[in-house]
Amino acid sequence: MQLTVSSDSALRTLIYLGQKKAPATIAEVAGACGVPKSSLMKVVMTLVGANLVVSVRGRSGGITLAQDARDISVGAVIRLMENSLALVECMKTSPSACPLLPKCRLKHVLYRAQEDFFATLDKSSLADLLQ
Repeated sequence: MQLTVSSDSALRTLIYLGQKKAPATIAEVAGACGVPKSSLMKVVMTLVGANLVVSVRGRSGGITLAQDARDISVGAVIRLMENSLALVECMKTSPSACPLLPKCRLKHVLYRAQEDFFATLDKSSLADLLQ
């Protein structure tokens, strides 16, 4: 499993904002995190829409965390940013689409692994990444 660039950028942005504890511009975050400004703008819009980041326009504006870092789950950020969490094709389609059914157990093993993956991420908050 590999996370998308959007997930990586979102986590970097949240970590940067959590460390800075003051408003930052998109350009500042993009430069500090090594992310193209145009890509970061899309990521920040998603984070704002999920009430993880607050954006204030104007001369003294910028972006800041909308919640306490302890209340932002790493797992929730990944779920928000990933377009598809399906590990294999049969997880994307209907259960009857697998030609190996009813004997194939792969999908069930991968679901359990994914649940364990997210259970681990859900135990970690942004605050854990800031220490």
